[in-house]
Amino acid sequence: MTKEPRAVKPRRPHHKTRMGCLQCKQRKVKCDERKPTCTKCETYGTECSFLQTQPIKRGAFAVQTPPEPTISSSSPTPAKSTSIQDSSRMTPTLSEVGRTPSSSFLQPHEGFTMLDLEVLHNWMSGGADAFMDHRSNEVHVFTNPMVEEALKHPFLMHQILAMSALHLAHIHPHKSAIYLHASGNHAATALALYQPEISNLNADNCHACFAFSSNIFLYAWATQDINKPSTIFFPPAKLTNSEGGDIQWIKLYRGSIALLGASFPSIREGPLRRQFDPWLGLNESREDPVEDDIGSQLDNLGSALILGITTLREKEVLFKAAGTVRRAFSMLAFNHDIAPLAIVFAWFSWVSEAFYEMLERKVPEALLVAMHFCVALKSMERVFWIEGKAENLLKTMLDVMENGWERWTRWPIERVFGPEWLKEYADESTNIG
Repeated sequence: MTKEPRAVKPRRPHHKTRMGCLQCKQRKVKCDERKPTCTKCETYGTECSFLQTQPIKRGAFAVQTPPEPTISSSSPTPAKSTSIQDSSRMTPTLSEVGRTPSSSFLQPHEGFTMLDLEVLHNWMSGGADAFMDHRSNEVHVFTNPMVEEALKHPFLMHQILAMSALHLAHIHPHKSAIYLHASGNHAATALALYQPEISNLNADNCHACFAFSSNIFLYAWATQDINKPSTIFFPPAKLTNSEGGDIQWIKLYRGSIALLGASFPSIREGPLRRQFDPWLGLNESREDPVEDDIGSQLDNLGSALILGITTLREKEVLFKAAGTVRRAFSMLAFNHDIAPLAIVFAWFSWVSEAFYEMLERKVPEALLVAMHFCVALKSMERVFWIEGKAENLLKTMLDVMENGWERWTRWPIERVFGPEWLKEYADESTNIG
């Protein structure tokens, strides 16, 4: 007996969504595009990107203003945000960005948003000055020359937008959730797009890659949460991998610079060449005079390095690193052609890999050298994203420092935290001892 063929149940039609939220794209699930929060994000209890970013459809001229974030059970937005430090927990740090599958966000064919245009306008009209500590007597390469490169290389454009959005979050704290979310998304996209570019360096992209590699370290500093131990030098013992302490941003920065080495002759003659002009002609063997009070403290640091139980090879590494700290203080005091921010952050490229390796091992003498550098970093706190960073870095190192070095940690503590904190720290050390 022949069986009747079973009726095939028609498949439910699947309507592909092209305007879904970022979170659904990352989960690879269909987004129902419900505004202001899609159903999936409401179910998962995550903040939906529709709250901040609405792509401009081709041919559409209506301006859509991103809504203010609201407090509800489906949108865990804090009620008040007074600074980037207060709100940074809402934005992915670069450690989290490095693991975010974000290349689908704002691809060139999708277009940029009205929010992005606002952010770019901010960069051109003052954001770059604030982020880079630009002074009126300096040559400015961070607006027109860099943006012109960014128009050709989307990874650099996303990075510029990430930095500018941080500045907007600082000056408009009531809208910080919107700007910080946008900043994190742009940073994630920038890093994803940059990785294949740096692996395929050529005469066309080397200038944008150089700008990106210089800026990424600044962005890593800017997004450090000062309420947690600093991860600039090493992931402290308190930090777990789930908190993002496994990405070494100094190594990424220095590695990128090393890859760019062969392209530096072209970079120096390229569209960003004026950035190098103040550094040309500096004698590497020059003397590094410093102000008297700083000089005496650096001499004391030298005594500590001699008394330490490190090997002769390690002492050589330490004295060279201490010499770069002296050079930074000297240039900050007497070189008025180079931006102070550039001097302070050049220190990270001056010290050797061997010194960084000693920092990772938490060698006390290496920590002492880095603690003295924190005084130079403290002098830059007029830059909005550096505020609190010297204190955070110094405290992180003090927490892992062995007892017995209080004589040499006194000056960095006093200059960074102030005399009152020095007394509290001394009392705490006595109690522990």
